[in-house]
Amino acid sequence: MNGDLHIHTSVSDGSVPPSEIVGKALEGGLGFLAVTDHNSVGALREVERSLSGGHPRFIYGVELSAQPDEGHEIHVLGYGVDPDCRALLDACREIKGLKREQLHEIVSRLRQDGVDIDIQRVFVEDEEAYVGRPVVAELLVRNGVVSSLGQAFGRYLGRDAPAFVRMRPFSPQRCIEAVHEAGGLAVLAHPYIETVDRWLEPLARMGLDGVEAYRPAPSGNEELYVEKAAEHFALFVTGGSDWHGREGEAPLGTFNVREDQMRGFFDALARHRRGEAPRR
Repeated sequence: MNGDLHIHTSVSDGSVPPSEIVGKALEGGLGFLAVTDHNSVGALREVERSLSGGHPRFIYGVELSAQPDEGHEIHVLGYGVDPDCRALLDACREIKGLKREQLHEIVSRLRQDGVDIDIQRVFVEDEEAYVGRPVVAELLVRNGVVSSLGQAFGRYLGRDAPAFVRMRPFSPQRCIEAVHEAGGLAVLAHPYIETVDRWLEPLARMGLDGVEAYRPAPSGNEELYVEKAAEHFALFVTGGSDWHGREGEAPLGTFNVREDQMRGFFDALARHRRGEAPRR
């Protein structure tokens, strides 16, 4: 059985509504999936309602944005979380507040660079609404400033671009703790080799449970590197496409992981639900 443990809906920066995700997953031949929207659990119950007889297997997920005091933003995936957990909801709300501050500064820098976009188009009154750089990128495309999201990030919003702004610090440990308080397992999302070298050991000390080793972009050598690092720190591995359903993106299910590859994850999830300590 194949699946995908990293999927986004329109509740964050995906394009497909939660009610349609299961249909897309079945079309793609997926036997299990996790929805992991950015800093939101708002899609989970709607996705679950669209299941037919519990198929495909559905795992509640979330992707939390962490900004260390130094360095780049990193993301922590949470699996098996309780979407009603106050600590998790508070973390999501706080991160979104920091994201709003970040976007205000980005819009200000764009204006200084001669690019004026309507701030009201960036921010929505609903505090549960998604906030992130892709919102600005989409506006730049719609306004004809750039021709694609990639160009928006390359010219204005990427790490070395003139309008790039770091989110104010939010500790990775806070993300891990919020996931654990919600009864879930914490996983480092889409790490590059330099992320593994810099962060895997301290994150493991903070209580990280796993690391995302399998995704569409990395080479086989990078996958092997992450696998070996995870083994060294006694972490399980996961995998997913980081699917958003955007125009030009491959259909859901094109990239997938096998159930046997995810055995460590599923075993850890089962032990966690039984209240057993993780195997280290």
